[in-house]
Amino acid sequence: MKPANPRFRILYAVWALLECLGFGGLIYGWGSLVYILKDEGLYYDLCSSSNLSTETNSSVLLAATSNASSSSNASDENKGFQSHNNSCLEMDDRLSLVFTIGAAMFCVGCFLMGQVNYKFGTRISRIGATALFFVGSLMIAFTSNDVPWLIFPGLSLLGTGGITFLMTNMQISALFPKFGSFIVGLLCGGFDSSSGIQLMVKFGYENGISRQTSYIILACTNLLTLISTFLFLPKDFIQKPAVRNRRDADIAGDLDAAVELRDKRSDELTQQPEDKRTLLQCVLSSIYLLHVFWICVLQLRFYFLIGSLNKTLEILLHKNGDEVSHYTNVSTIVLMLGIITSPFAGFVCDFQKQFFVNSKSPLRKVLMPTVIPLTLTTTLCIILSSLILFEEPTLLYAVYVCLLFFRSFMYTIGAGYISALFPSSYFAILYGILILAGGVVSMFQYVFFNWADSQGFFQVNLFLLFLMFSTYVHPIYQWWSCRQAENTILLMDPI
Repeated sequence: MKPANPRFRILYAVWALLECLGFGGLIYGWGSLVYILKDEGLYYDLCSSSNLSTETNSSVLLAATSNASSSSNASDENKGFQSHNNSCLEMDDRLSLVFTIGAAMFCVGCFLMGQVNYKFGTRISRIGATALFFVGSLMIAFTSNDVPWLIFPGLSLLGTGGITFLMTNMQISALFPKFGSFIVGLLCGGFDSSSGIQLMVKFGYENGISRQTSYIILACTNLLTLISTFLFLPKDFIQKPAVRNRRDADIAGDLDAAVELRDKRSDELTQQPEDKRTLLQCVLSSIYLLHVFWICVLQLRFYFLIGSLNKTLEILLHKNGDEVSHYTNVSTIVLMLGIITSPFAGFVCDFQKQFFVNSKSPLRKVLMPTVIPLTLTTTLCIILSSLILFEEPTLLYAVYVCLLFFRSFMYTIGAGYISALFPSSYFAILYGILILAGGVVSMFQYVFFNWADSQGFFQVNLFLLFLMFSTYVHPIYQWWSCRQAENTILLMDPI
């Protein structure tokens, strides 16, 4: 089945948005989840008595022992136990490792599911995603001090299933030729805002609903994604419509493709409308490799911020439990607004196209609209990294707002760039490689966690600030390539 009816395509887009909202990026709600895990005393057994006062130690130990018997009683345990006030270095270190491995395996899983999607199509990959999400949710539900290791595979599977829903739904943008980037941004916004599900779990936990109950409900609700799998989306892929008067192989290729135009006549540009590039040619193209570098560096900054958020709040707020909880809630609520800012990022990309529609170079026509969004994303990351350096609680709101726009632009541009410049059938595998590379690089965040423990967060954040400047190379190269291609055409045909 290939959805084609314009009326139905809106239904497909709305359903895809709901899937991304409910099950996409729950891993990014780690700040809310780790608050619960600390409150339940997960991994408190790693703390030595010398790290805590005698009074605190006894109360925390009592709560942690109670938690080991049944995680379903978490709402009762936290009444007399606030371990986010009493965490130790070993406990924080283990929970940081949980997020580091979860984020890395989430990226590896994205790559593997991209391979599955490329070889077996949409339906098989979505069935696998539903199974992964279901099992991951149950693992997190039954994590306790008796089996604390369940949180490691649980978080990884939860993230892998979620990102697969985003990948398979992204092809719906092909049904909206004029607003493709907007649809990509909308789905990425839903993916970003799904971190709010973790906030709902936190609110439920604080009002007597155990973590176990919440995640069992989440696992069962995820089965609704099978409706889209079997009724809305095709078994294989939604193909992009053929574009006349344009050779996509030359348009979205490389600077080398533009140089080849020296030996071609202009009437040849109307031939061969289909993209004939192989997957290997796409992977090895400079525009793709630079994009991988760009996303890897920016995502490292993002992952480190998310992974260290709880620890940063404890330091800035002097372990005031109420304020830590408040700023954790605020961060998640602000990031839920990604459903607004991500489509805005897509709109920026679509809006740029009109300024280059009359370009003589086909390369410049499709590549130049990405330059300003790429530059803007890097600039937002540098502003964010600068704000964090001040380590002032009063600046946290500004940090959250900047993080909101930065994340929306990073993931919307990250996915939209591939969707616009490469064939639809390659999207999942190219996006998977992109996320895999980002996951490998994100493992360095654990080194940064240890660096921050020994030297403080200021040195780490200063290093990351300078590192972010290197990502300007991506938009600069795109601009230079477009300029070279345009000059080549003008030299051939000055009229």
